[in-house]
Amino acid sequence: MEFVVNKREFVRALSRVQSVADKKSAMPILTNVLMVADASGVRLAATDLTLAVTAHCKADVRKGGTVALPARHVFDVVKVLPDGDVTVTVEKNFSARIKSGKRRFDLSGMPGEDFPTLPDPSKVALTLIPADDVAELIALTQFSMSADDTRPHLSAALFELAGDVLRVVTTDGHRLSKAERKISGMKAQSKLLIPAKAVHELKRMVDELRAEKKDAGAGPLTVGIGANSSQGPVFFQRDGMTLSSKLVDAAFPSYEQVIPSATDRTVTASRTALLDALRAVSLVASDRTSGVKLQVNSSRMLITSENPEIGAGSDEIDASLQGPDVTIGFNSKYLTDALSALTSDEVALELSGELDPGMIKPVGRDDYLGVIMPMRI
Repeated sequence: MEFVVNKREFVRALSRVQSVADKKSAMPILTNVLMVADASGVRLAATDLTLAVTAHCKADVRKGGTVALPARHVFDVVKVLPDGDVTVTVEKNFSARIKSGKRRFDLSGMPGEDFPTLPDPSKVALTLIPADDVAELIALTQFSMSADDTRPHLSAALFELAGDVLRVVTTDGHRLSKAERKISGMKAQSKLLIPAKAVHELKRMVDELRAEKKDAGAGPLTVGIGANSSQGPVFFQRDGMTLSSKLVDAAFPSYEQVIPSATDRTVTASRTALLDALRAVSLVASDRTSGVKLQVNSSRMLITSENPEIGAGSDEIDASLQGPDVTIGFNSKYLTDALSALTSDEVALELSGELDPGMIKPVGRDDYLGVIMPMRI
């Protein structure tokens, strides 16, 4: 096996796949990147058996073949090669020589035939979604996925394709985020519960695509999304790259029941002013709860926190209130996460009693809402 490839393209492709390789697997083959060289160029792939990614780069293939090389090491050595063409030569014992200029490395590999068979997207109908919409929906919701891997139904994101609407919902049991976009020309019906790692890799894929679009001045770019069933796998595809993932085999909470059907108070405030005040006051909040108290009347919001071990903090911002005065406590991190993801100038907090869930929405838009459970403070 022998091929010559541009270093920049090779590093880019390796970067896309090596992060998925399972660094702590009991199966040595999963710590490797698969390389397949044929007339179409070089295909790189990695998997942890839940998530898989493939990337393709153009190459001058002098002798076709396949090999599996240690993911982290091959990425590291290719990065430090001189710019220009990189030559990869693999011997019969699967030892690979990687060289550029006078610098070279020899890496021990494994037979490519030992690599697990990857899911095939060729029989799945993909729905094309604008990359900007995918990136925005993930940014608005990913922070409220649970970090607890023992609760897979919460350490995931629900993607709902409903007619011409793509909706993404996440919750960790204490807060919920729901964001949606209308996709012109889309006609689809499916619900896909996608694990957190796949969501993060999808965001990375889309961000790279948007950066390339910006650099090249390209027009609107799309990502294909599709699965044949709710059992998966689900595929995400862009030019030169395919990401696949098993779906979470668990029921997502009935999120509609969590969203308050009505509230009797609406607080409107500057998003940046509220965010700045929360960040400041939470510096002296309890490390365990990050609790802050909001006291709101018709013209202002007083934000306070108290910590017997440290002291207290307070700040006051302009705000307008429709409804009776209200005092309520929240985890400040939950509020700042949502406010940081939004881009609107003003936000609305929709509240009822001090023990009722609160909602946060951007003023002037109805395509996002967050639900946050209150705290006793």
